[in-house]
Amino acid sequence: MTTSTGGFFMTILDLPVWLVGVLIVGGAAALGVALVYGLDVFVKQHRGAEHNQAISDGFQAVATMYAIVAGLLVFGVYTTFESASQDSATEASTLVLMYRSAQAFPQPEREQAQQAVVAYIRSVIDDEWPALADGAGSPKTSEAMDHLFDVYNPMTPNEHWTDQYNRSVNDLGDVVKLRTERIDHARASLPPIYWFLLFAGGFVTLLYVALSYVQRRGMHALAVGLMATMVGLVIFLLLEVNHPFRGEIAVTKENFQNALTSISQIVPGQPK
Repeated sequence: MTTSTGGFFMTILDLPVWLVGVLIVGGAAALGVALVYGLDVFVKQHRGAEHNQAISDGFQAVATMYAIVAGLLVFGVYTTFESASQDSATEASTLVLMYRSAQAFPQPEREQAQQAVVAYIRSVIDDEWPALADGAGSPKTSEAMDHLFDVYNPMTPNEHWTDQYNRSVNDLGDVVKLRTERIDHARASLPPIYWFLLFAGGFVTLLYVALSYVQRRGMHALAVGLMATMVGLVIFLLLEVNHPFRGEIAVTKENFQNALTSISQIVPGQPK
């Protein structure tokens, strides 16, 4: 994985997911059928047992390599997507724990800590989430993070709330780490060379199938079209989850919104 600053593929994600699916999957299927009919004269001129055997041997090698490469890319990209989702959920729940731990703080430390936690969550929702779609973090959210440290660092807890304070400081460290990972996930993207391999490898695979001779041309076109559809589906899946925070299939800010809801239900001054 590498970082991305936007470009053609991120622009595609702004389109409705159904339209992207139709363009990619439908375009791949149409290409497969077009190859069959476009190469029909050439294939008929070279038809024969030796021709099909040579094509079959080449196809098996190319298709196997393409399947391995595509499978590894799907695994890697989807793992990143799932990690982004899980890290966001963990970050949100950790912030709720920080708010709950602050219930044991005396005033004014309690109010300062809880207000800083809420301000950070709101900044993630309002400021950082739109920035994540462009593969970046938000300076305002960084300021909200700095304010959390400004609130917690000067505190001098006594024996009545030392444990809760230490727990909150540890949680704050986890939040910093999780936010960094979240931004890294937003920046992650397949390098251009991998996209080239996907498209070029898919085309070569379809080309091998289209070059084989089948007496019933309609059946041949159907078979190649179905294989092209599978290639298109793989590319469509990779494209939609390649940027975890952009597009209709994306990690949402729901976990942080739920965190605010949970916080609003905590009775002030009652440790949880």
